[in-house]
Amino acid sequence: TEVVGSVPRAGLDAFIEESYGYASKAARLIGETASRYNVEVVFGIENEIDMKSWIMQSLPGIAWRESSEAWISFALDSSLKYRRLNNILRGVKDAVPGARTMINVSAEDAEDLLGLLRRRPRVLPAQRGALETFSDKMVDWKVELEHVKERLDVDLVGIDTYPNYFLKFPIMGQDTANKVAQAAAICGKPVFNPEFGYSTYRSLLERFSAGLLLKPSAPRMQVEFFRNTLASIETSQSVGTFPWLLMTQTDKVEVPRQESYFGLFQMHGRTVRKQPAFDYYVDWLQRRDGKK
Repeated sequence: TEVVGSVPRAGLDAFIEESYGYASKAARLIGETASRYNVEVVFGIENEIDMKSWIMQSLPGIAWRESSEAWISFALDSSLKYRRLNNILRGVKDAVPGARTMINVSAEDAEDLLGLLRRRPRVLPAQRGALETFSDKMVDWKVELEHVKERLDVDLVGIDTYPNYFLKFPIMGQDTANKVAQAAAICGKPVFNPEFGYSTYRSLLERFSAGLLLKPSAPRMQVEFFRNTLASIETSQSVGTFPWLLMTQTDKVEVPRQESYFGLFQMHGRTVRKQPAFDYYVDWLQRRDGKK
């Protein structure tokens, strides 16, 4: 909201067309800076482009994107969404010819949550109803990747993994390699893991229940998530990783509150606290580099 502002429903066409100019100007500045320091830039085109994310992030109470009616229109009408994304992509390519580009999707399945809620695995195939079909369109990232393949010419596909975002337990991440393989099979592109993370935020109720169940501390559970995810990535054909994210301010109110606690460094007032997951990630990178 701070960057884009509020997008009125009546102004969608203008907003879509303006996307080219904004992307071109930003990419040119980034490209010029990168060239001075002789570093490569990969330009990410949008973020979390599945239907669910664009709807949830524009709802009152979260409002990362405003206004709701405009962003819900984008979510439900993929032709509008991909007109905008292609304008952004065209602006980048015109400003920095030859730069690599990436689109990233939030790789969450309805089954990720439903599997946790089922006490017993489903044995017999069940007839899929209209609600389940709509759920696939809302949540299944593989459906979105089919649209990406058909409508967006990028060099890399990014897979964002935040499994069990709200429940936090059991600690997941082991299926990241499988999602990398699925994404590569669908799009035929190299796959990058640009976002994965685990929030150390705990509500009062969560802290109480964690104590009763003798669960590890939140930072130790974050390390366990990194262990699961990185071990899975290591067995995959992923071309790179980057956790979300390095530093957050826990005293800054975010919606939802979990967002303030993803950092591998966390600022509490003026105090910076390094999380154990940071050391684990750095050690993993060094081991990987040593293998090469």
